[in-house]
Amino acid sequence: MNLNELRDEAYSIAKANGWHEEEHSDSHWLMLIITEIAEAVQSDRKNLHADVEAFKKYEEIIDFKENFERQIKNTVEDELADIVIRCLDLAGLRNIDLSIAQVLFKSDTDPTHDLSQFDFPKIAFGMVQALAGEEEIEALLNGTILGIMVFCAKFGIDLDFFIRAKMNYNRLRGYRHGGKKY
Repeated sequence: MNLNELRDEAYSIAKANGWHEEEHSDSHWLMLIITEIAEAVQSDRKNLHADVEAFKKYEEIIDFKENFERQIKNTVEDELADIVIRCLDLAGLRNIDLSIAQVLFKSDTDPTHDLSQFDFPKIAFGMVQALAGEEEIEALLNGTILGIMVFCAKFGIDLDFFIRAKMNYNRLRGYRHGGKKY
């Protein structure tokens, strides 16, 4: 997964769908990332997880969009991908290099981290606190993406698959995803 290439693709899709016709502050975009974090928590509360096996089984049989909506949409994995895609989009808008997250992810050598005390809402709250902090936008985006990448690696979630599937889905959603205000 090349984060800078994904950044350019996510930004291009968002721009084509009308999301960058108006100038917005970094706070505006960071709040939208925070809403994706909240959506991931809600999906976790409902124990909603993607059925990748069914998605792959039906990909030759039914329409991609319908298949995605049945097997992946609104799951924890989908929302984690949305967090990263929002970060990628903002990085594209602000021309931010994401190679720091890429390099740091490769150096994380402890896939056996003890997850017995895992608390998804606590981790999500930590991400929100960081995003609401005073750090530079480059550090915030790299840190958020890195955190999601590490989390997914530790839980065996193929983040690259979910990001690519969601970006393909987003391509099909049209102008402002059917008329959303922002």
